[in-house]
Amino acid sequence: MSSQKILLAFSGGLDTSAIIPWLKDTYNNPEIVAYCADLGNAPDGEYLEKWSKQLGASSFIFEDLKDRFAQEFAFPCVRAGAIYQDDYLLGTAIGRPLIAERMAFFAKKLNCDAIAHGATGKGNDQLRFEKSWAYLVPDIKVIAPWKEWSFTGRKELIAFLATKGINFENKEKLFSVDVNLFHRSCEGGVLENVTKEYDPSEVYEWVATPAKSLKDAVTVTVGFKDGMPTTLNGDSMGPAALLTKLNQVAGAAGIGVLDLVEERTIGLKSRGVYETPGGTLLHLACKNLKHLTWDRELLTVARNLSQAYAQAVYDGHWYSPVRMGMEAFFTEASKTLTGEVTLKLEGGQARVVARNSAFALYDEAGVSFEIDKHQMHKHALGYSKTVSYGPWKAGQRDAKMNIAPVLK
Repeated sequence: MSSQKILLAFSGGLDTSAIIPWLKDTYNNPEIVAYCADLGNAPDGEYLEKWSKQLGASSFIFEDLKDRFAQEFAFPCVRAGAIYQDDYLLGTAIGRPLIAERMAFFAKKLNCDAIAHGATGKGNDQLRFEKSWAYLVPDIKVIAPWKEWSFTGRKELIAFLATKGINFENKEKLFSVDVNLFHRSCEGGVLENVTKEYDPSEVYEWVATPAKSLKDAVTVTVGFKDGMPTTLNGDSMGPAALLTKLNQVAGAAGIGVLDLVEERTIGLKSRGVYETPGGTLLHLACKNLKHLTWDRELLTVARNLSQAYAQAVYDGHWYSPVRMGMEAFFTEASKTLTGEVTLKLEGGQARVVARNSAFALYDEAGVSFEIDKHQMHKHALGYSKTVSYGPWKAGQRDAKMNIAPVLK
């Protein structure tokens, strides 16, 4: 196969740096377009452009996608309550489909023959990229060098670059780190041994260790409109600015760290330490706003769909009928998910201390122990007898058949 133009997801790290000359060797010197996006990981676009061209790229595309990432990917997951395997807030999983979508756009615009990425065959990112491209640009070839080349590790990649006259400075990495506006994750290194404790000061960057977290309580109020965060302490803020501020406040208070052994889509178990300070507060606040404004039936359906939504996102099905169908449900259900939730951050924990919404189903007068505004006691007599009919008949039957529990 001879690709004339290849669009590459480029980070400037060792893998994607080696991919550029490898593509030129393997696919008959194609034109390489390097693509990089800022989702909150703060890449140096000017440096990356120079570096990619030094490696052999013909051109470089850089985009700032922080606001779109927060508004269209992170916040919808918060609204859906999407949490994978009980704990993981999907920080990495929600970043890849946006990059994939923008690369699909440029691949079509530039008439590229192929799209390439540096994800390995052991992880989930290969699926998040490739499933997205399969849906968005089904006619464009995908090249995954880690599934094709013979290199086995960092030393061989560095040696390969050296044969091209490129000196790659080998900085020993303690962990494999992924960063975007929603989270920071660490994998590998000492974390691969799940039987050993690690030093938090060697892992955490966003969240203060217990010894360094704030000692005084901090109170924050998050405002939502239709399930989407819009204000912080009464001030309207853009999505990226709001999430950035929450990351800072919650991180300083020592909130938002998860040490998780998760099961990847391909079946491998892996351990990661995830820092998601702002996202942790948003999930807690949104969940409590749902309890205030949604009835039990809606909450039950939403809870079941939340798990399916999280599974779809984790497995790389952002651009799929199933995820988009569930998104339609949460968009409709969240028409009453408007209000404010106040949280107190103290002792490394966050707790809800106040909730307010014009759509609240909570009725203080109705639930009060001091008054019976709606005459619930009176009406409950017939109601209780009606709903107790089934247990009453079952009790009579089981006593007659001598199979009822023995009272002791």
